[in-house]
Amino acid sequence: MAKLWRFPLHSLILGAYAILALIAFNLQESPLSEAVRSLAAGLLLATVLLVLLKLLHKNWARAGLIASVLLIAFFSYGHLYDALKLLGAPGLLLARHRFLLPLWLAPTALAVWRILKLKNMGGATAALNFIALFLLIFPLFQISSFLIRNWFAQQEQPASTTRALSLQASADAPDVYYIIADAYARDDVLQSFYHFDNRDFLAQLQGLGFYVAQCSLSNYPKTRLSLTSSLNMDYMEGLGITANDQADEFWRRIRNSTVRKTFEAQGYKIVSFETGFYWTEWPDADLYLSREKQGLNGVQLNSFETLLLKTTLLRAVVDLQPLLSQPLVNAVEISPLQEHYDITRYALDTLPQLAQVAGPKFVFVHLLIPHGPFVFDAEGNFTTEELSLEEAYNQQMIYLNRRLLEIFTTLINESERPVVIILQGDHGGPGTQYSHDRMKILNAYYLPEGSNQLYPSISPVNSFRLIFDTYFEYEYPLVDDLSYYSTSENFFNMTLISDDRPGCTQS
Repeated sequence: MAKLWRFPLHSLILGAYAILALIAFNLQESPLSEAVRSLAAGLLLATVLLVLLKLLHKNWARAGLIASVLLIAFFSYGHLYDALKLLGAPGLLLARHRFLLPLWLAPTALAVWRILKLKNMGGATAALNFIALFLLIFPLFQISSFLIRNWFAQQEQPASTTRALSLQASADAPDVYYIIADAYARDDVLQSFYHFDNRDFLAQLQGLGFYVAQCSLSNYPKTRLSLTSSLNMDYMEGLGITANDQADEFWRRIRNSTVRKTFEAQGYKIVSFETGFYWTEWPDADLYLSREKQGLNGVQLNSFETLLLKTTLLRAVVDLQPLLSQPLVNAVEISPLQEHYDITRYALDTLPQLAQVAGPKFVFVHLLIPHGPFVFDAEGNFTTEELSLEEAYNQQMIYLNRRLLEIFTTLINESERPVVIILQGDHGGPGTQYSHDRMKILNAYYLPEGSNQLYPSISPVNSFRLIFDTYFEYEYPLVDDLSYYSTSENFFNMTLISDDRPGCTQS
């Protein structure tokens, strides 16, 4: 044991710590599975570096010290770069690679030189091993706590589902599609903010039999709050969610929602899609639809791997593109955009095929369009062209509108069962986060048997209350349609707002 303690474990631990700390900090955005390859790569890097330095210097302790210094420099550069940019004017001067890189490499080289000059390193290895193990406790505790909370959440039925029907769906029970078009703004905002005329699309929806709620507001301005509310048919206060709750409370409420559990209790098949967005993926659905992943020039990185690379010294290498080979630039910059495109395109291409899947089924689709990144042109081709916010958003709107009309026509005409469709923005468009326009959303319903109960100001919190009451004889009384505005900086500091569109009043 004593000999093991004198081995420079701290170098290997640092190789793992950089990845574990980053995934622990981003647990709400990235699944743990996305960090597996990174963790293996970090350990491999540390191991290879340590062994090479041992062969060079013939001393484990010296090799370990140098390896740890190099690993710290490598894994922390991007963090320092981002921190300096956040400081504003003072930091922006240093947050340039031509200044920061030499300033970062110089003390690293000095530290290595000092280690090479040391004659007696004494108990440095044991002390560093202890410090490294101590540091490892914190990310491991965060990750294990997250996993334990989620495991217990999976074992519990949300209290609000205890009233769910325990009946099997009737032979003519409709297939229900809940389609979230992320950041799809209401037509008046599209016209005033983006100079986009959406009237023709809305008219074609109405021609298919949709009801368009002209005065609809989102209940909340953030995706996680908005979907938690709509899928549980209640507001944060009614659900007992406060600013003190862990962020993964929203993830659990979205995945194990009242709406989902109610459909399951009635014998419905749950269908869900890969989204690339941790909050809205339901891999435990009866039918979980995921694209076949394809590499880009032989390199395919997931979102966590891209984030990790940007926190390392490779941040400078990638930003200095003229000095790079194109495959690495693609891996870090283009690959995530291609993945976003592929995920969204797969969902749009696959949705109409669900008309042939035996029902009854509840289909939940979170489309990350027209939300950025803006990777679709008006024809649906992949693009990285730099356009203004207005032009890029409008290009995606043109493509999405066309595809949605094609999808709805297929679902309505070719499904064996009746269909119910909700097309809804979770919040308004990009660039509106500091105005009440953020709350104005597209909200359209295809409810052949319940359209007479719809009204212009219906909001997402009442969508499934109305559906369960209309199609399943279940008494969920409608609640007041309320819209709580807040900014991204403090989204629990909410202000109740009303609609300023002429002729619109909240019920």
